[in-house]
Amino acid sequence: MAEWQGLAEALLRHARENEVAESEQTRHGTRYVVDGPLTAPGGMILNVRSAWYINLGADVPRFVTAHPLPKL
Repeated sequence: MAEWQGLAEALLRHARENEVAESEQTRHGTRYVVDGPLTAPGGMILNVRSAWYINLGADVPRFVTAHPLPKL
């Protein structure tokens, strides 16, 4: 498996397994922020914030960005 595919799967799991920390409605759709542990492809557990966006009229979230948070 390519490294990007492992990271993509880890980010999707992160979004499914953690609570939405905040959301914001905009004129284009809704932005969601998810905070919590992410298990990296190598097995390391990181504390991460990811952002997702659902466009108006759509029902599929799309990944926007992610960055590390302070260690748990």
